Formats: sequence, structure tokens, C-alpha cells
Amino acid sequence: GKTVRGLQDLSNEVTKLATTFGVSSEEILGAARTLSQAGLAADQVTKSLRILAQTDLAATFDNIADTTEGAVALINQFRNEVRAAGSEAKFLEKALDAINAVSKNFAVESADLISVVRRTGGVFEAAGGQLNELIALFTSVRSTTRETADTIATGFRTIFTRIQRTDTVDQLKTLGIQLRDSQGQFVGAYEAVKRLSAGLSVLDPRDFRFSEIVEELGGFRQIGKVIPLIQQFAIAQDALNVAQGASGSI
Repeated sequence: GKTVRGLQDLSNEVTKLATTFGVSSEEILGAARTLSQAGLAADQVTKSLRILAQTDLAATFDNIADTTEGAVALINQFRNEVRAAGSEAKFLEKALDAINAVSKNFAVESADLISVVRRTGGVFEAAGGQLNELIALFTSVRSTTRETADTIATGFRTIFTRIQRTDTVDQLKTLGIQLRDSQGQFVGAYEAVKRLSAGLSVLDPRDFRFSEIVEELGGFRQIGKVIPLIQQFAIAQDALNVAQGASGSI
């Protein structure tokens, strides 16, 4: 019945992809197993394999197995965007196109972009953020500090949790930085960083108020991530534009 047809379609697709892109059937079947175990329907597995096979030819990605594990994380961490895209395969294509384009244009690696999503994507989406915005903000910090993806991801988890706290929001409000809209809702992670960047640009980094805000956002250990996140927002905006215009980049 339907299951048999699905398996036959998958088998045909594996053969076609291996022939077309010169990727081993074993690698593609491994990706198919990983996607199936993650709960994707057979048709979504088959459609997702094509974009994953293409990443093997893109210089910015590592092997298919690692990219597939990252793909599962992308899908699981950004469920709202999956629903908006209409399916896992459509979202995955957009996501990997964006990662590919940004890694080609900035001093970041695809593996690092996927790594930061795996470690902090859920927190970022809970803060009202979208995948391309997380990619952009990570790029601004990674390309200027060259700290590892793991350490930046740890910093981001702290920052995007603290940035929503009432005492932090109230403290920023005294400086004219509004992180809530007219209905009292948090403005979202990316918009919050944008407003912080604009609002704190008038303060000398040696000003005690600047130091207080930075420590409030990241704690003593994450100051090295907060400052470039705020000061390098122009890079984040450039990276976001690249990510949003990345359709078909792979």
C-alpha cells in the first residue's frame, strides 16, 4: 500500500541523487534514516534528501551525516517557521540556502552556524526570534571575535534569557530604550538587539551605565559576547540581508 509506495519512491530518489550528485547511496540512506527517526513523513524525507545531497557539493558544508543532524535540529528548534513554510522540506531548503550564503559572504562556517542553532535555537525562538536573525547575530559576534561557536552559543543562551527579564527591561527604559511594545509584549530578540545598539551607542563604553547594562545582560562571564553583539549590529544587518536573499544559493 502507501508504505510500500513510499519506500519505492525513497529507493528511486536515493538512486537518482547518487547518480546526479555523485554522492554515495550509503550516505543518502543514512540521512534518510536520521530524518525518519526524527519523525518526518516519508514524502518529507524524500524531498529533504535532494537539498542535503546538494550540500555535499557546496564547499561551505561538512559531510551529509553532520548536516543532516543539523537539519533535524533546525526543524525541531524552529517549529513556528516550519509551519509558516508549509512543510519541513520547504523550511529546510530555505534554512540551508541561508546558511550557505552567509558562510560564503562572511567569516563564519556553516558548521558553526548549525552548531549555534543546535545549542541556542530554542531559547532564541522563545524570545521571538527567527532563524535568519539568529544566524545574523551569531555572524556579527563570530566574525569579529573569532570565539568558538560553543562559547558564543553559551553566551547567547544567557543574553536572550536575561534580556526579557522585567528588571532588565525597566533598567533599559530609564535610558530611553524600550524593549516592550504598546501592548506590553517583548519586541523580539533581534529587534531588542537593534534597539540596544542604537540606544547604547550614545554612551561611552567607559561610562558606568554602559558597564552596568552589559553586565546585567550577560553577567561577568559573557561580557565578551554582549559588547560585540551590541556594537557590531551593522554586520548583523548585512548578514540578515544576505540570509533573506539566499533563495537557491545551494
